[in-house]
Amino acid sequence: MHLTTRLKYAIKTMANVHRAGSAPDIFLFATPRGGSTWLMEIIASQPGLKFYDEPLNPRRENVAWSGRIPNWESLMPDTGDAEQVIGFLQDLQAGRHGFMNPTPFRRHHRFFTNRIVFKIHEIEHLIDEVARRCSAQIVYLLRHPIATSISRHVLPRLDLFFACQYHTALLNDPVCHAEIVSTATHGSFFQRAVISWCYENLVALRSPNPDWLFVTYEELVLNPERSCDLLLGRLQLSDRAAMLQAFERPASNIELSHEQTLAALHSPDARQRRYRLVAKWQNEISLQQYAEAEHVLALFKVDAYDVRSPLAAGHFLHFDDTEVILQNSATIK
Repeated sequence: MHLTTRLKYAIKTMANVHRAGSAPDIFLFATPRGGSTWLMEIIASQPGLKFYDEPLNPRRENVAWSGRIPNWESLMPDTGDAEQVIGFLQDLQAGRHGFMNPTPFRRHHRFFTNRIVFKIHEIEHLIDEVARRCSAQIVYLLRHPIATSISRHVLPRLDLFFACQYHTALLNDPVCHAEIVSTATHGSFFQRAVISWCYENLVALRSPNPDWLFVTYEELVLNPERSCDLLLGRLQLSDRAAMLQAFERPASNIELSHEQTLAALHSPDARQRRYRLVAKWQNEISLQQYAEAEHVLALFKVDAYDVRSPLAAGHFLHFDDTEVILQNSATIK
């Protein structure tokens, strides 16, 4: 490893002292480009919190350096080693592998911490196992499949899902499985991205656990004050002012977003800004793409979202005024 990289990791190791407190660590599961960095930073705004941003992503330099997660196959149900993965997460909880710590100058970095929020984009099949063996609180974040899909550039696990017997059994429909594979093979990148979204969320949508806190990106954006109070109460957090401030701040990886997202974030009107963040994708999608997304969701029997509505199905929403907020915001767009 290059000397500058070694120096960087040495600095990260020395830049945090972690001693676990009484509150459980938080594991945030989400799909890439679904708003998970933003939500991670909202949670990490709280006193004593440290964050691990995608500690299982084998494309990350620090993850590769750990030698524990060599490739995407090591994270899949049929080919991965659950003990290896969960053992690594437990090591991070215990303060080991200091080179995995956040960069000292990144937002919400703290020298002394007593609780951790993990942002995870993989191991959906192990969520309940993580909750049990890591004594963790689970937050599961959903975002509209179209909005997520048009933001993505890579789909690193898609082909692995096709070959995975665990997911094939979860579908429990050989005809649909064959059509899904055919659509992905011959279809557009957009179709493949929607298929990947379905696979990535299939476990949680088929077998949700009532102990998890399910939240949607759209409701978090549109209804920040009530969402803030929900997170504070369910996750045993305390600093409302800091969290509300974090709700209004773009994620640190905002440079990865589309130009329309960046434009929406600069709107001076808060209601207009929030509406554009959750509904702007509707102006970017053709009728054919709507039909393609609807077809894919039907193959997976996923009804969490109507492809033509920004909001998730009612049973995924926490507040009775979120839909009204969306409608009222639409009038000033």
